[in-house]
Amino acid sequence: MAQQTAEKPTGSVTWGKRLLRKVTCPNCWHAFSPEDVLFVAKNPDLLGDSVLGGNEYQRFAPVIFTVKGEAVDPRGVPTTEMACPRCHLLVSEPLLEVPPLFISIIGSPASGKSYFLTTMTWQLRGLMPKMGLAFSDADPIVNAPIHEYEQTLFLNPKPDQPTEIRKTQRDDPHLHKTAIIDGVPIRFPLPLQFLLWPTSDHPNYADAQRVGRIVVVYDNAGEDFLPSIEDASSAVVQHLARSAVLLMLFDPTQEPRLKGLFRANDPQLIHGLRPDAGPAIVVRQETLLKEAAVRMRRYLGISQTARLQKPLIVVIPKFDIFDGLPGVSIAEEPYSGLKEKGPVRLRLADVEQTSERIRDILKEHCPEFIATAESTSESVRYIPVSSFGRSPELISRGSQRLYGIRPQDIRPKWVTVPLLYCFCKWGQLVLCSTDRRQ
Repeated sequence: MAQQTAEKPTGSVTWGKRLLRKVTCPNCWHAFSPEDVLFVAKNPDLLGDSVLGGNEYQRFAPVIFTVKGEAVDPRGVPTTEMACPRCHLLVSEPLLEVPPLFISIIGSPASGKSYFLTTMTWQLRGLMPKMGLAFSDADPIVNAPIHEYEQTLFLNPKPDQPTEIRKTQRDDPHLHKTAIIDGVPIRFPLPLQFLLWPTSDHPNYADAQRVGRIVVVYDNAGEDFLPSIEDASSAVVQHLARSAVLLMLFDPTQEPRLKGLFRANDPQLIHGLRPDAGPAIVVRQETLLKEAAVRMRRYLGISQTARLQKPLIVVIPKFDIFDGLPGVSIAEEPYSGLKEKGPVRLRLADVEQTSERIRDILKEHCPEFIATAESTSESVRYIPVSSFGRSPELISRGSQRLYGIRPQDIRPKWVTVPLLYCFCKWGQLVLCSTDRRQ
């Protein structure tokens, strides 16, 4: 796994907290000393910030603190919300103590990124404690968008009625905000942030400060990665250069050469990618990946012919659409210990065998995608997933037709595997629950 630039948690101790020597803002990637963090005012008289505009409260460098360590704003109101000294966007408090691990997810429009991300995070919350790790929100405010999605799919008061989550839009204010940097307006991402922390069952629990990570997940609208779209005033995809892992969703429903392998009665095959959108706009997914690779190399300042040293996980979403592929099944999760009381372990060999089989299938039908992927990274794996565990159904919202799912029918398959495989394969210190037996 590519090395992160975050410092080890061996800095100063303040109010019982062991702070990092350097903090990395997850929005603009500015590295700063923890004592330089700004705070967010709470008094209504202090509405209007020089960097973020009139709708945001002022950011300030505190000079007075309460005995609890709360900063006191210029009008005397205590506050605990923190912000980056450069972009003024929110910085969750754990980032001052725990190093970040950046993860990027890319995919074409309508590839199912939002559904995959939602089912993955929901499943990880329940699975990780069985592996000796807690997976929780680093900041509930920052993670509000994923809470909305999880509520829709897994905590819905009407589980028997079809529902859907909204499509990610390029102008979604939950995904990015504009800050004025040196007089120039720049769009920055607002990533999801999760605290990955050892429980008492973890073998490195006594060294939790060194093992723990803030998992920072970047999710863009698919349009951000189209070759024709690159905004000089936007930094929303520059996380590609900082990420330790890249997850690329390769949507089989957007690859005409795979249709002969699909179930004939699947609604996505009958009604198309977007039922109400007219003829589907075909996105060549190897071109999208190539564009992402070009930008990553440019941001990193390396040769455009160099292979990246960070892992590339090609996630195959909507795998339920296939009509049974020889040698490939995701009916059972690749974990040992799920039905026992002992620790849960990922069966690494099962995942790698499945990856090899998927690679063979894609190489036969889409050889140019395999060539692009394996010229992008030195470490590529191919992992199938199904966010629903079944096909969606066609539903109506007034005059609009779209795909939805009944929450009571959702049975995600393998959605936790891509991220946990990365931890197991390239981050043994963090995740020691690996079963390498065949």
